[in-house]
Amino acid sequence: MRKKQLFALLMAGALSVGMAPTATFAADTAAETSAEGELEGELDSADTEEPSEDPAETPEEPAEDPAETPEDPAETPAETTADPTEAPAAEETDEQAAEAGSAIIVNGHSYSTLAEAFEAVPESADMTDETKYVKVKGDIEISATVDVPSNKNIMLVAAEDATIKRAAGFIGSMFTVNGGNLQMAGSAEDAATGAVDSTLIVDGTGEGVTGSIVEVISGNYALSDGATLTGNTTTGDGSAINNSANAYLLGGTITANSTTGNGGAINNAAGANVYLQNGTITANSAAAGGAIYSEGTVNIQGTLSVTGNTVTNSFEAASNLVLAKDGVINVSGAVTGSAIGVAVQEANAGRTVVKLGDAVTDVKLADVLSQITYEGDSSLKIGEDGTLVSTTEPSPTPTPAEEKLKVTGKECKWSGSGTVKIKFQSNVKGIYYIDWVKRGEKAPTIDTSRVGAPIEADTNVTAKVTDLPDYDVDIYVCVISDKDKSNYGSVMFQPDSKERPVTPTPSHTPVVPDVKESVVQGFEKALVFYPNTFYDFKVIGAGTQNNNPGEGDVRWVPVGWSMSSNPSTWNTSWKIGAKSGIYTDAEKAYTIYIKYAKQVYSGNDWQETDASEVLPYQFKAAPLTQATTTPGANGTNGDGTGSGDGTTDGGTTDVTPTTYADGTNGTAKSAVSTGDESPVGTMLALAAASVLAGGYVLIRRRKKEM
Repeated sequence: MRKKQLFALLMAGALSVGMAPTATFAADTAAETSAEGELEGELDSADTEEPSEDPAETPEEPAEDPAETPEDPAETPAETTADPTEAPAAEETDEQAAEAGSAIIVNGHSYSTLAEAFEAVPESADMTDETKYVKVKGDIEISATVDVPSNKNIMLVAAEDATIKRAAGFIGSMFTVNGGNLQMAGSAEDAATGAVDSTLIVDGTGEGVTGSIVEVISGNYALSDGATLTGNTTTGDGSAINNSANAYLLGGTITANSTTGNGGAINNAAGANVYLQNGTITANSAAAGGAIYSEGTVNIQGTLSVTGNTVTNSFEAASNLVLAKDGVINVSGAVTGSAIGVAVQEANAGRTVVKLGDAVTDVKLADVLSQITYEGDSSLKIGEDGTLVSTTEPSPTPTPAEEKLKVTGKECKWSGSGTVKIKFQSNVKGIYYIDWVKRGEKAPTIDTSRVGAPIEADTNVTAKVTDLPDYDVDIYVCVISDKDKSNYGSVMFQPDSKERPVTPTPSHTPVVPDVKESVVQGFEKALVFYPNTFYDFKVIGAGTQNNNPGEGDVRWVPVGWSMSSNPSTWNTSWKIGAKSGIYTDAEKAYTIYIKYAKQVYSGNDWQETDASEVLPYQFKAAPLTQATTTPGANGTNGDGTGSGDGTTDGGTTDVTPTTYADGTNGTAKSAVSTGDESPVGTMLALAAASVLAGGYVLIRRRKKEM
């Protein structure tokens, strides 16, 4: 992986975790070595445009000299890929810079100052974008602060040996990082012609200096192999680096810097983070913290040397890493071959000096403490737990290792069709949770982060497992130690399906609808009551559509209807009409009464009851005049020409609807349901019979007289 890509990924990681990552630059030594090797080929051709490569496709091994690897399109020299119209100008500029003994180059173009070069670096919409190189060689002076704003992602690297110095009279900070990313590095190239090493030295030497070499206001700053920060003597805090955000020491050296304030090499403000992963901090001095003065967190891993730093004007008094206020050393990874001197301001017993990071599980604190020397008050020392303890009292006896956790099952019984009661105990205090899988499936993995219920050591616990499925299951009780989350265990229960209680049939709640829920269909629109015309209508009793009844269910069955609320008989044929028609100039409302009988389901069939209900409904007769009346089928309503009055009584124009058992006396039309017999029809039949009987008597009398 290329250094520029490594830096971009590392910086992006820092930004994505709230500017305070604990392991953002936790790359191993091999990865950093590979990144350093990559830089050589890039710097050897100063006028080559930076290739835009996908980091995921970048080879992990150091790239070779572009001049000797033309088969790699991404590493093809600029002469073969750049616009021919631009190449001569770039070459001429580079040659002039080379003759002058120094050069500042960005994307093949030379600049007279670092400020101009930084300004020329393309902006990055996303700080995970590829790092942009500013390549330097020779001696370069800075006469004003060079700033890295939030939209810049810059690698300042030596194409050949380079030294960046203060100009006379310039006393402020040489570089400031204001939300962007800045990394400084040397370069190394193992070409076919031999090894060539290039170093980058940033020298802050000057008179009356008040600033730092690098001031990190926000964003990220990193120092890598081949780079050195040196020579700055200032009155301000943090002679080399004054950090209020994130500062990384991935390699390189910070040496020979001094301040009358705090932090000869690095001052780390409260809430800020320093990440020490490799490199050396030595021969720096300050009023406190000759190497590092930290009120924030110092994250360590890798191989480090923080020794040989002293108190200003008292060079025999060691002062390396000084922790103040809430400052602490956080171990973010393995620490090997390191030497770090530590002291604490306002030290007292119980104060935490060194701790393991929350995500660190493969590092022993004792291995790290063996590489740290306490340089503070001689009455205190760093104990085995990383806190300060009195030297006059023996260190606390380490707690013996906890015995291996074991869970024992005691009882497993069914207490319901879907519930099992289990009893168990653990030999270690902790928390437990219960899980289950289908019988015979793989046991679930124990989740040490899961929230559970407390369990005391050697104490029986009884729990219920509810809502179990119909099939056989294996139930697991998982217990995790309170003291050591890596100490856990489980026990399996297998409920006997033969002993499982039968699921009881749920009791049925009778469905008792209100008779008023019944529905009458067919009267939605006003009906035109022509003479001898009858309409079907339909009555749906409440509950009659219950197709899956249970014991006690009720339904209301329609048994008849009438135009009277209390008739002597009820019509049972669901047809309605008026033999003589209904003549009206406007819609007129009528009330029909429907009788319902109550039935109750016994569990086998519907049973009649003595209860019944009568409900009224309204329907409307539509306007109908005699002039537009359609004669009945038997012509009784007129003379067949439409000129009759449509009545049977010599001119009645508003007749109550009359019912008939069938449509033989007129035209039948469907409104919806069934019709009823008409008492008028019966009366007409009786009248006809009476007339015939009278004639018969008269004839008999005449015969007798003759």
